[in-house]
Amino acid sequence: MSSVLMNINEPIPDNFYIFVSYNNLITANNLGVNKHIISSAYGECSDQEFRDKYLNGTAQYLPFEPCLHKVDCHTISPFLMSTINDYRVEYDAEKYRAQYYSTFPSRLSAIFAFGDYETCKLVAQKYNWSLHTIKKFKLLPNPLMRVVKVDMEIVSLARLAYRSPLSVDTINIFWDTYWSGKKGFAMELAIPDETKILTRKIINPNPSIFEYLIEGALILQER
Repeated sequence: MSSVLMNINEPIPDNFYIFVSYNNLITANNLGVNKHIISSAYGECSDQEFRDKYLNGTAQYLPFEPCLHKVDCHTISPFLMSTINDYRVEYDAEKYRAQYYSTFPSRLSAIFAFGDYETCKLVAQKYNWSLHTIKKFKLLPNPLMRVVKVDMEIVSLARLAYRSPLSVDTINIFWDTYWSGKKGFAMELAIPDETKILTRKIINPNPSIFEYLIEGALILQER
């Protein structure tokens, strides 16, 4: 088992911090009974067929694929755009991972965590998440464990950018930057200004907020 992150040459943190919602019954049960959080794919690896796909990077995680037949109405309504926007972001992120970073943890399966408490405070301040919900965990070593470090603000920027048509090249830049763990990402986008008029601006996730995608098991560290 490597103790270095899969996408950048940094050591895996000793501890992780997660904003935990006990409103999720699965999370509440897992933490209440055995004090563990286990990622979806990691938990499925007891099945040998899935385990082989997980190891060689061919496991499929997307629950829905784009419609293959011709769509008669080519004009996308604002409601349709807002309805499918978040899934379009996750779909493109997953398709790019599967093609170029196939053994990396999938966003559709992994545990999302932060590597230090200071980052949690930054996230709480920006997104109004409660610091009282943070729990500290330790990663349990296992040969099946996989961890990458990514900038969550690239996904936030993508959710904004996807409200407008994007070229394939632009979409690829988003997800190559995301999965490779590169820094210094910026993009010119047309967004509404204070008068609601579309204005082209250079947008970058500043500051970057790095989180970890984890395939594995985390054990709760008691206070």
